[in-house]
This record gives sequence, C-alpha cells and structure tokens, in this order.
Amino acid sequence: MANKLLLTSVIRPFGGPGEGDSVGAELFHAQVTRAQGPFSLRQVIRVWAIDYLAENVEAPTVTLHYPSRRELIRELRSGGYTHVGINFVVATFHKVREMVPLIRRYAPDAKIILGGYGTVLPDEVLAPFGDAICREEGVGFLRRTLGEDESRAVRHPHAPIPSVSVLGFQLRAVVGHVTAGLGCSNGCDFCCTSHFFKQKYVPFSQSGRDIYESLLETRRRAEAEGTTMNGFIVIDEDFFLHRRRAREFLDCVREGGESLSLMGFGSVRGLSQFSAREIGEMGFDLVWNAFEGASAGYRKQQGKSFPELYADLKSVGCGQLTSMIIGFPYQTEATIWSELEELMALEPGLTQCLIYFAFPGTPFHEQVIAEGRYHSRFKSAPDLRRWDGFAMHFDHPNFETPEAVEAIQRAIYAEDFRRLGPSPLRLARVWLTGYENLRNDENPLLRKRAERLREDVRSALPVTSAAIAFAPSDAVRERAKQLRADIIRLTGELSAEDHVKSAGAPVLYLAARAARALGLGQQPGLLRTEHRHNGRDGAKAHEVFRLQGGKHAGLGRVLLEDVAENVRRLVERRRPQLGRQELAAVTTQPQPMQRSLPLVPSPRPMHACGRQLAEEAVAAE
Repeated sequence: MANKLLLTSVIRPFGGPGEGDSVGAELFHAQVTRAQGPFSLRQVIRVWAIDYLAENVEAPTVTLHYPSRRELIRELRSGGYTHVGINFVVATFHKVREMVPLIRRYAPDAKIILGGYGTVLPDEVLAPFGDAICREEGVGFLRRTLGEDESRAVRHPHAPIPSVSVLGFQLRAVVGHVTAGLGCSNGCDFCCTSHFFKQKYVPFSQSGRDIYESLLETRRRAEAEGTTMNGFIVIDEDFFLHRRRAREFLDCVREGGESLSLMGFGSVRGLSQFSAREIGEMGFDLVWNAFEGASAGYRKQQGKSFPELYADLKSVGCGQLTSMIIGFPYQTEATIWSELEELMALEPGLTQCLIYFAFPGTPFHEQVIAEGRYHSRFKSAPDLRRWDGFAMHFDHPNFETPEAVEAIQRAIYAEDFRRLGPSPLRLARVWLTGYENLRNDENPLLRKRAERLREDVRSALPVTSAAIAFAPSDAVRERAKQLRADIIRLTGELSAEDHVKSAGAPVLYLAARAARALGLGQQPGLLRTEHRHNGRDGAKAHEVFRLQGGKHAGLGRVLLEDVAENVRRLVERRRPQLGRQELAAVTTQPQPMQRSLPLVPSPRPMHACGRQLAEEAVAAE
C-alpha cells in the first residue's frame, strides 16, 4: 500500500481549565505582550516543523494547523492515511492523549508518529500513544520511516503567516519564513532546544545565499498569488553566531540593493560580531535577544555591554525583544527587581519573562533530580500542562513557595506595560529613530531602509490615539503624545485617512477588550494544506488568514464554536482533568535524551488512559 501522510498540530481550543495560558497558537500574545490587553500583538504562528516535513517527503501529505476535534475526525474518516504525525510540546501532551484514541478509532490502520519537543518525555510515558517517536531532525527521520531517500537536500516550504494584528485590525499582508537551522551550540543548562540536538547546530541552509534566495522565492510565490508579503522571519537560534554565512547573506542583500524587513534571533555574542549598520543593512527590524539575568554567566552573553549594543541597534531602527529569566539560584526578590531595573533602562520594544525551568534532557533537570529539589506537588503527579515557563516547579533557597516566584513574574509583566507602554508604540519609537538617523545616509541601502521604516512608523499613528485614551499610566500617555508629535514632525501631517483611523482606534480598543473578556474570536482557525494530493501542492498565501480565526475562518461558525467552548469550560471545571497523572519518573529520575523510537510492525496496546479517552470520544459523538 502506498504511503499517505497526515501531519497535524495538537487540536484547539487552547486555554481550557487547568491549561497554562502561555501555550497556544500565538507567541507574542501568549508569552510577550500578555499583559497589554487590546494593545497586545496578535499573530498566529504555524507549526513550521510539519510544513518542512510535508515539503521534504515524496508521499502525498496533508497538514492540519490547529484543527478542532470535529475537524480532525472528519479528516481521519476521509483520508485513508497510512501514517499520522502529531507535533506537540510537553505542555500540550494532554491533547495528544485526547487525539490518539480518535486516530485509533477513525484510522485504525495508521501508524502514529510523535514528534516535537514534547518527545523529551521518556518512552514509558510516550510509547503507549505512538508507534514511532522522533527525537532528532525530523526530515531525515520521516524519510527513513517512509523508506525514502534520506540524502536529498532540505527544501524550504512556502509557509507564510498572517501579519501582526493590533486592536483587532488585520493588515491584508503576510510574513514569509525560512528556517536556517535547528539547535544551538551555546548549551545553556535550561535550554531544551540546545540539548534536544545534543548542543549541535543542524543547518538547513549552508550558505547565506540560500537563505536570501529562499526569502525572495517565498515572496515571489505570494505576489504571484496576489498577496502582499511585507516581511520575513528567519528561524535560527543564533543567526549572527554563524559569521561566515551571515556575512554572505549581507553581501547578497547589498548586491540585490533592496531593503528587507526581517525578524530574527541573536545573542550578544553573535550580534557583537557585526556593526549596527551591517545589521541594519541586512534588514533586521526586530531581534530577539537574551538578557536572562545580569549574573547568569552564560557564554552567549559575552560581547558588547547591553546598553552599548541596544543603543547601537536602535540607532539604525532595529528593535529588541528581550527575554529575562527569574528563579536562578543566586536571585532573591531584591535581586530580581534590581535586574528588572537594568532591563527597563534598556527600554526594549518587547519583554518576555520566564521562570527558570528543568526540562528533561537538560543539565539543569539532572541537577534538580540529583538534589531532590522538585517541589512536593510535582514529584508524584506533575501537571504537565504547566510545564510552560510560567510555573515554578522546584524548591528555591530564597523563596518559601513556588507561588511567590509566579507572583513576581506576573508583576514584572504588569510593570513592563505600566512603565514602557504598548509594544507597538515602543517599536515605532525605535523605527522612527532609525528613520531620522538614516534618511540622509550616504549608503543607498540604508536610505531605502529609512523610507521603509517611515511607512511602518506612520502605520502606528492610530495606535497612539488609543494609547492616549487608554494608557496604563500618565507617563505612558505622555510617551504616546510625544511619539505622535514626533511622527508628525518628522514624516508629515496626518492625511484624511489617518484622521479616520485615529478616530476609530479607541472604538477598536473597546471592541477588542470586549471580545477578549467574552472569549470570542480568540482561538486560531484551521489551515488545511494538501501536498502532492488532488492536484494541489501547498497552500495559497491568502489562505493563511484562516489561522487568525474570527471572520477569516467564518464568523458564524467561529461564534458558535466559542459559545460551545465557554459552556464546555464551565462543565469541565466541575470534574477532574486529564492533566495530572502518575508520572513520577519525570520528576524523580534523570532523563537523558533518549533515542528515537523506530516504527514497530504492529500497533502498541492502548494505555489504560487511552482506553478511557477512547470511550469518552465515542460517548461525545
């Protein structure tokens, strides 16, 4: 029988009873701008791993991003699949436990393949739910599993995502994507990404030219489909650390003569290898950088000082998304607030704060196990739904309870918003600085960058109106007023369209706040894509707006689904949840990264929990 493959994310909805609200289909809103209310950046992120897998095998493949339970069942019934792959993280393992009985029931002959960073869990936990487990680079593993040629080069898929939405307003533009490589050689003791790949870097693009041409190709495809692509994300844990490849990319951009708009990731160590002007020439408007803790002592923090680096990057209009970690052994509450003061002085465009966490397979997990430091409530029945960077799981020498650290984390997000204000305006300030500094630059590429930044800054004018009306503090209100005045001074008076949008922004703010309070339109929509199947090979760029849910996914259907979900949550709060289970091995024994589990010839016996879920699945139909 010829292979036919279904690759899927975990099912929606997200944020149910007991689930960590940092886990879902969004990154900015869930982990970065979570305390900013309607000013939060909203953007559904694809599970790019399944897009890469679908692009790089020969078998007919369908990908599902964020299906509902009903949509998954419908696909399983109609598909005739030989293999079903599920991508998940530890905090969504409970959704895998719900999905597997459905697959066993509606596609009983299909082999189930588990993949993603959730596979750091041990075989004794995962094996009852999968016929194969991928704990390595997935393209080679899947080709090997399907009996295909492993030696072929990795191709980059055309896998755009919707542009960022603010105040409920969605630009009709998409953002392109290229994954330059996986893993990280920095080897931070807490980092699942680094230790999943054994501190080795796995390049998907060997050259800077390949990255550059792949970006242009995905944009060409979007434009051929009649869709605007106004920026790109380059996925690489430390893009600038690979100096030769990054310089080749810079040479290609200079040769092309066009100012790109990029978001990427870079450590102090990597960024310090380039001047700010070179980073601006490459096209980076936003770089995710790790502040972590002032005394954390990680190798990636070596290089320029944070104040020097951030000032240089801001001078060319490159904003920073800065991550902080709390819960390091040396930290007291006073230490944390002191380090936050250092971070606030840098005035990053966006701030993430996570709790120091011991994922299986990391040196920190081994240390916590050896010292017996897991908190009592996580030893016998760890709630994996809270393995999300927003829960304190081990005893700390300077804090009496985990809740004390979690409360500080919430306060940090609130303080960041109260003092620095909405991230869209913080980024606009950086981009305006870049425009002012570069608009008359002798470098033609940087002058083009200035003109592009000018357009981005002008688009922030309506947000200033909402911020003036609904600022979290008087200081932020004054910041918004000054930014608005500076935009007008440097880029020109408001047009009639600007006046209309500015007048409507406070109304959009109130509508977005109401929708969030009522739980309406907050879930992603299904993106279904066929590859080498029914004459289709990939999604059209305009189809990705379905990911944003709401009106893009059919407003009536979405509202009905939201109402049903709200009712379900009320019911489920009254009965035991599936998150807690007897998994003492995860928190009482060392968990070195295990090898992939190859495909077995026959289905594994269903776990008792799986049988229970299967019975519930049948009863729910």
